[in-house]
Amino acid sequence: MKIIHKIIPSILAAALITGHAHAATVGIGSNPQGSVAYSSASAIARVVSENSDHRMRVVPQGGPETTIPMVNDGAMEFSVSNAVDAIYAVRGQEIFEGREYSNMKVVAALFPLNVGFFVHDSSDIHNIADLAGKRVPTGFGRQQGLLMMSRAMLATEQLSEDDINGVFTPSGTRGIQDFIAGRTDAAVFSVGSGAVAEANASVGGIRFLSLSDTPEELEAIRGVTPGAFIATLSPAPNLPGIIDETNVWMTPFVLLASDNTPDDLVYEVTRLIHDHAESLASAAAVFKSFDPMNMMVELEDIEYHSGALKFYEEIEEP
Repeated sequence: MKIIHKIIPSILAAALITGHAHAATVGIGSNPQGSVAYSSASAIARVVSENSDHRMRVVPQGGPETTIPMVNDGAMEFSVSNAVDAIYAVRGQEIFEGREYSNMKVVAALFPLNVGFFVHDSSDIHNIADLAGKRVPTGFGRQQGLLMMSRAMLATEQLSEDDINGVFTPSGTRGIQDFIAGRTDAAVFSVGSGAVAEANASVGGIRFLSLSDTPEELEAIRGVTPGAFIATLSPAPNLPGIIDETNVWMTPFVLLASDNTPDDLVYEVTRLIHDHAESLASAAAVFKSFDPMNMMVELEDIEYHSGALKFYEEIEEP
């Protein structure tokens, strides 16, 4: 990856106006608790709330397929998402088929989002090809982005959902619960997330399946998920399931806003994220890989918010 420097539903409205009497309250959408999205959104909300006059509240939903339309239409100010889903949204493709959310803009690249299939450490499943015929979660009606990631990884071995024994699940976290309960042979989720750590502790050890890092496999992945890469991870205390060097699906995890989000608000949030890297890492382990000098990455078909660009232009000045 080349680095380069509407009306709000009454329940949501009530949630977003709760807080300090004199603090402006803004919302940041995320996936449900237990996900990387929720922990990263919570960390950003904490930094913004503790270091500005804004009271930022996390609004957990089903995922970007729910939060991106809300931000696009001005019902919420920010959302976290992986870059692939953001590109889908602007293009009106896949999980956003026929609905182009052209107001969406990137605020910042936060960290790499690493995703993979994992199995019991003692399993005889050793690679993606071995998933053929096995009980594997699929469907992901509330988390369609994860469905596309799964399809991309299966495609690296010319597999599809017809080749697995699909167990339908509404979300990645529910799929992990099925895995813990023994209803599936594998699960798929973000590396380093709380839900994966729970699975690792519950079943006595897990192991992520490694992709083959070849040009052909990368092409297969990008054919399904534009903006994705293959990343190599090494074992670390905060990465349960990474037993040896392991190749996983990766895309930048990003903070999004829209043309409806005021420039001055975006500028301030961008500055706070840049200036409080240590606080973010303390609040959420996923931010340990955050580099404030790499908050702009080269993405297809989606622009950066003008408020964020103003900040980036200022810090590039000699």
